[in-house]
Amino acid sequence: MVQSARSRAPEGGDVAKSDLLQAYRRQKSEPENDEQNKGQKKGKKKPKRTSSGESIVVDFVANFVAGGNASFEPVKGRVLMSEQRLILATSEAKTNIPIVSIFDIAVGQVPQEVEEFFDYTVMVGYTNGQRRATTVIGGDRDTIEKFSLLLFRAVLNGSRAMVRHPARIGGRVLDTDRKPTGLHLDYEAVTFPDDDGALTENGEPFHIDLASVIFFEVLERTVEDESRLVLSVQHVRDGQTVTSEISLKSRRKMNILGRYLRLVYHWIKSEVRNIEITEEGLEVLVGLYSTGEMAAQVDFSELLDVDQAVLDEKLEKLYDEDLIDDDTLPASLTPQGRFIVNEEIEDVNV
Repeated sequence: MVQSARSRAPEGGDVAKSDLLQAYRRQKSEPENDEQNKGQKKGKKKPKRTSSGESIVVDFVANFVAGGNASFEPVKGRVLMSEQRLILATSEAKTNIPIVSIFDIAVGQVPQEVEEFFDYTVMVGYTNGQRRATTVIGGDRDTIEKFSLLLFRAVLNGSRAMVRHPARIGGRVLDTDRKPTGLHLDYEAVTFPDDDGALTENGEPFHIDLASVIFFEVLERTVEDESRLVLSVQHVRDGQTVTSEISLKSRRKMNILGRYLRLVYHWIKSEVRNIEITEEGLEVLVGLYSTGEMAAQVDFSELLDVDQAVLDEKLEKLYDEDLIDDDTLPASLTPQGRFIVNEEIEDVNV
């Protein structure tokens, strides 16, 4: 059985299997059909907009408690979100929450006051003038999880960060300068694009594969001559344990970024919690991980010294467990598969 990673307490509750964890992979991997898209665009409705002309990116019906309502009685209404604001609307009232006012997003933690009404929630903390307020939105798990990811991205994407990478390789501390960069959230990774020069030797934007994270903590550091919170992230990269340090000038955004990492880490970890993987299955995963895009050119039955029929059986088993994205070669590891391999690599490094 895979050992537990050394992280802080997880969020999100005891998460059951969810299609969400594969949704972004499918969306990214499916090639666009230009002709089909052109045909769809002809009959496609114009995007919804707010009265001020903002494009609506989220629109669904849910039960919610808006603005710290003292009665804690949920009402049914529409949840809408543009790039600038979150809107909770009923036939009687409308609550506008500017995205820049959001200071906390907690997913799956149902407050005691409303636990009798909701099975799964996202709690949004925001400022309203000089007052702090809380909104709780409830619904089915899949809808709330998808909405939560979009909300995290609305708050954090486009932020500027200071990144020190690598700050440490294994136990060796490096004298690496902090560099300014952007920040972009995806389900599988946090990417740091940089207009002033790449943070990696191969010229590509630096990114942290969230399935490779093994530990993270918030520290106090001096950045640009002022005391700031720094997110220290240990992750496996090219078979080594690497530590990267990320700092956002806004403590509000630092808090939300930490929430996001803990949440997605827990989603990935919960998917492999009850998977019993054999040594032979682990060997196949490590082999696929090591060969990467060259997997199609490798004779895995010879590499693992097993018959092709036995290899096919192992691939099918790994696919059924959602650890690889295909039951035939070449196959790529899912975030859950990479998580298992990275835990194994970390155990060896330790």
